[in-house]
Amino acid sequence: MGCCQAATPIGEAARPLELADIFRQFGDELPALTSEQQKAVRDITSCRTAVLGGHVHQCDHCGHRQEVYHSCRNRHCPKCQSLEQARWLEARQAELLPVEYFHVVFTVPDELKALFLVNRATCHKLLFAAVAETLKEVALNPDRLGARIGFIAVLHTCTQKLLFHPHVHCIVPGGGLAPDGSQWVSAKPGYLLPVPVLSLVFRGKLLDKLEKAVHQDEVRLSNKDATTLLQQAARKSWVVYSKSPFAGPEQVLRYLGRYTHRTAISNDRLVQMSGRQVTFRYKDRADDNKTKLLTLDAVEFLRRFLLHVLPSGFVSIRYYGLLAHGIKQQRIALCRQLLGATDEAATPDSIAETWQELLLRLTGIDVTRCPTCNTGHMAPLYRIPATVRRWHLRGRATSS
Repeated sequence: MGCCQAATPIGEAARPLELADIFRQFGDELPALTSEQQKAVRDITSCRTAVLGGHVHQCDHCGHRQEVYHSCRNRHCPKCQSLEQARWLEARQAELLPVEYFHVVFTVPDELKALFLVNRATCHKLLFAAVAETLKEVALNPDRLGARIGFIAVLHTCTQKLLFHPHVHCIVPGGGLAPDGSQWVSAKPGYLLPVPVLSLVFRGKLLDKLEKAVHQDEVRLSNKDATTLLQQAARKSWVVYSKSPFAGPEQVLRYLGRYTHRTAISNDRLVQMSGRQVTFRYKDRADDNKTKLLTLDAVEFLRRFLLHVLPSGFVSIRYYGLLAHGIKQQRIALCRQLLGATDEAATPDSIAETWQELLLRLTGIDVTRCPTCNTGHMAPLYRIPATVRRWHLRGRATSS
């Protein structure tokens, strides 16, 4: 089972609103859900509750006791991603090169969103493939960078208002290996690849892949409907956005920390639930990123959240080119050698660490410290077994 969190002792002030609270109250009003969505609801509502079991911990100094419950570890749960994010970021730190890093975003046009909604696994897979081929081919062109590059690609599907908006964020080192691998080819300072070219190539590649999928009956819309959507999308200019390069490796990691393991909405964005209304914070991109409030019917809020539950087993963070699994360590070592990097990249040494030790080292937060005396440390005293039955949609319970 995953890491644990202390339960709120009886008598303390009410805790802030959580996504799980909204699901518990209104989840049985949702329409038919996919198996992945049902699992997400079950896990989120059970996370860090007696349903999953846990332990009673006791302070070794003052004897204070508290219940600590297991986490669900579902990737869509807003309470379960911080630790996984920390582990992932530490591994990425060991792979950073001493070069500029660029942030490139590829966005699916509105005309194709219906196709993506109905065929998530197929369309998202083709989106990743089109993005990867676009970046690698344009970068390899001798009239552009003329190098073999590597990059991390992260799929996002939501806007700040929880609307469906599939797009891929790419983190790209500013340069790559010459085709023969003999030297490092640096990008121009502050400039990676021409955005208009990326946009044209990306549009052609994704439309071609989707058209083939339609003809091979790999999508569930009728061929006529899908073809119409593709034709409408082909008439538009597509959006590829290349941001200014990061200021340094630390900024790259801070950015990755915000984006890689992010759920559709975090609990700290929830403001209140009043009757059947849920209010949450969002950043208005069209108004200088000002923070505003949006109130939705609770069922509509949950429906929007569930739009972003990914198909089971779908990988949302992928590595390409020089950073592809299997060749990554050797390629990074070669790149560092060609760049003349004398300092070795930091290598994480956390294999034997508990999650509490990792959190303390990375954040300075000691979750084992006794909340009563602030001197002793909490240690497991005895196990709390998981409950026999779990909350389920439509008020039904299932065996745990």
